[in-house]
Amino acid sequence: MFSNIYEQLLSKGYAAVIDCIEESAIFEIQKSINSNLINYLILNKKNQYKTFQENFHACKNLLSQHEIQVFLSKKLLIDDLIDKIIFNNKVKDILSFLLGPDLEYLSDFEMAINDKNEIKNDYLFKKYHQEFWSGMGVEALQLWIPIFLEKGMGTIEVIEESHTWGHIPHSNREPIEIPKNHNATILDIKLGSLAIFTSFTLHRTVLNNFDTPRVALPITVRNPYYPNTGNMDLFNFRKIKMSYFSRFRKILGNNQYSPFRILGQDRKDFYKK
Repeated sequence: MFSNIYEQLLSKGYAAVIDCIEESAIFEIQKSINSNLINYLILNKKNQYKTFQENFHACKNLLSQHEIQVFLSKKLLIDDLIDKIIFNNKVKDILSFLLGPDLEYLSDFEMAINDKNEIKNDYLFKKYHQEFWSGMGVEALQLWIPIFLEKGMGTIEVIEESHTWGHIPHSNREPIEIPKNHNATILDIKLGSLAIFTSFTLHRTVLNNFDTPRVALPITVRNPYYPNTGNMDLFNFRKIKMSYFSRFRKILGNNQYSPFRILGQDRKDFYKK
């Protein structure tokens, strides 16, 4: 069913999954982002506006863009918008096909906002890089999910087959050298779609010339039972989906298989996930 995604990821190092997230879900996240910006402006007794663009730039007079990205990402987590909306059944089925039935995502993620005024900042406007450089392991996959994206605004650029080159030597957030004969492509996806790529896939930010910032969620997903080949033991993860085996372990509660642990208990939440 998802064999084409599997083959593209294996051969090219990335795959685009089209129309896998409902428009209403994207709209809810957009609304949450703008509402949280407005609340911050109210808290600081500043003028509020109707559009995300205006409120974002007003908040940049009070906070750095990095602080805004962290602040908004935490709000999405607190409101469970990532769990309930992004990881719908279709997305979970695709990830299970690729990684197995036990899934979790990096909750320490930081929203990616691309403002044309920040092109000189190599943290916000990234050069070619591999997620492996930041500690993501080979056993994980990276998702790129657009939230505010208009036609012509650009996405990200990836180098096909770069995932087969291994760990590329780098300095100051960019490769020291890459092969001259390579094929770079800009991802052609829209709202409601997402991109998947490996920790070794070279990719970089595409310039956004619009006044409205481009917003996406870069989220790392892994199967916790695969060997950790990066630094992901230092990060925090949240469960997306559990296999029968993991759910059964949760019911038992401990590795001593204590007898009658939940006998007569009314709670049923340990059956979830």
